[in-house]
Amino acid sequence: MKKIEYAMILRALLWDISECGDLGYIREYDNKCFVCLIDILGHGKLARSIAVNAEEYLEANYQRNLVDVMNGLHKHLYGSRGGVVLMCRLDIPTEKLQYTGIGNVTGRVIGANQHRMLSKDGIVGFGSISPVIRECEFSDRDLLILYSDGIKEHFNLLDHLQLFTGETESIVRDVLKEFGKKTDDACCIALKYIK
Repeated sequence: MKKIEYAMILRALLWDISECGDLGYIREYDNKCFVCLIDILGHGKLARSIAVNAEEYLEANYQRNLVDVMNGLHKHLYGSRGGVVLMCRLDIPTEKLQYTGIGNVTGRVIGANQHRMLSKDGIVGFGSISPVIRECEFSDRDLLILYSDGIKEHFNLLDHLQLFTGETESIVRDVLKEFGKKTDDACCIALKYIK
């Protein structure tokens, strides 16, 4: 039986989740899994309220085409300080992972199918954006990891392979502990697909 295992961790710069502008969102439905990480610019209570507003939009729209979801979120957040967003949809039967990203949120697939996700420049909720859907393979035992810029973007996987071999709960905790910055909110999501 095919199974999705996932975990998420948030850490607020100001040490209170009510002041964290980062948001992770995961929904399983119809043999699919939608995963989204949003990093609202700045931090504090205003950033958190914008993140909660974005989450309400996702809850009503996550099953739509990814470009439509991203463009709709852009309109929904327009006039706010905005944020950067990476969203993915795993189709379990076909083992395909679609994604689209705007701004500096990092996404990687680790395993048999190594892949670093590409995002386009921009800010969701400010100016103009032009999201595109990209696709990669995502099969048995691969790990999807998304993280905001509150976590160091570049590190050599070969130097830290042990961080990515356990349960998803330990992966997100260890990535935050090892690579988390002390100068920003941080969010990390890890997802494994197991046949």
